[in-house]
Amino acid sequence: MITGFFIKLGYLKAFPSFIFATLGALVHELIYFFLGRWKGRELLLKNRITRRKYRFAKKLLNKYGVYSIFIIRFLYGMRLVPMVLMGATGFSFKKFIFFNVLSIVIWMSVYLYVGYVFGKLAEVLFGKAKEYYFIFVGVLFVILTVGLIIYKLYEKRKEKELLNN
Repeated sequence: MITGFFIKLGYLKAFPSFIFATLGALVHELIYFFLGRWKGRELLLKNRITRRKYRFAKKLLNKYGVYSIFIIRFLYGMRLVPMVLMGATGFSFKKFIFFNVLSIVIWMSVYLYVGYVFGKLAEVLFGKAKEYYFIFVGVLFVILTVGLIIYKLYEKRKEKELLNN
């Protein structure tokens, strides 16, 4: 989304940003797909968190087949496990590539557009004060990062308490 924001502000070009973001996502997911082919099941069943995500992803994969790639794309925190699972279960590489690229293009279009709209909104709210955009985005990034860290620490503490009881 931040890429779309910077496209709107004129700091990035739309087409190269789209291509590089798509290629980055594809390479990332191919790595996990082939990791799944190599040691997938062993890795996924190793700990409790990935074991739970493994079961959920496997249900999705069994129920929706290739369409699960599209569903998984929009589920936060679920992209790694299904890619490893698809590799581990012997999912067809050709099908994986075709549907994964298609889902990445759709996903990337949605996220870049949403970021572009936020860029337009920021332009309307802040006028021509472009020098403040970076500060605004930086502060927003720091707030979100700190919030995520606090949330993860809270989850870990809660998990330890459950294990100790």
